[in-house]
Amino acid sequence: MSEKQSRGFFHADFTYTDPVLKDFEALYLKKKEITPITRAVLGALGLIGAGFFGYMLYKNGFQFAYVGYLLICSILLVVALHRGGRRPDDSLKKYRKYYQNKNAAVKVDDAGIELKIEGQQTHARSKFKEVYGLFDTDLCWYFLVKGRAYYILPKDAVEGGTPEEFRKYMEKKCAKHFLHYEL
Repeated sequence: MSEKQSRGFFHADFTYTDPVLKDFEALYLKKKEITPITRAVLGALGLIGAGFFGYMLYKNGFQFAYVGYLLICSILLVVALHRGGRRPDDSLKKYRKYYQNKNAAVKVDDAGIELKIEGQQTHARSKFKEVYGLFDTDLCWYFLVKGRAYYILPKDAVEGGTPEEFRKYMEKKCAKHFLHYEL
C-alpha cells in the first residue's frame, strides 16, 4: 500500500452531471419506498390489531390503552396503503439546483470528508462519526449525514486508491457497511 493510501487520502475533482444527479434521484426515491413484503406485514398487523382492539373496546368499554393501540394499528394501515414515497420532494429540487453542472472537489482523509462546490462560499466537512449511512450504486458513492444531506461522489472520479480500497477505508472509518442499490 502506498504512503498516500496508508494515510487514507482519497480525492476527487468532478462535475455534477445529469447522469450523476439522475442516479442520486433514483437512489433517493428507492430508499423512500416501502417494499411489498413490508406493506403486507404492516397491513396484516394493522388489520389484526384494529380488529382485536376494536373488539376489546366494544366488549370492555372505553379504555385509553385500547384506544391508543387502535390508533397505532390504524397508522400501520395508513403506512401500508400509502403510495406517496415515489413523489419527489423539495430535497431533490435543491440538489439539482445547487449541484447541476457545478465543479466539485471531495477530499477524504483521516479527519473526515470535505466537499467544496464551485460558487459556494462555504464547504461541507463531516467527521466519520457524523456519517449515518453508506450507500452505493454502480455509478456513485453516497454518504448520508445530518438526516437528509448527502455527499454524492461518482466512483470513477475517486483517486488515491482502488474502488475496493476506498470502500474498505470508508467502512472502517465510519464503522458501517455500504448498502448497494441496483437502480
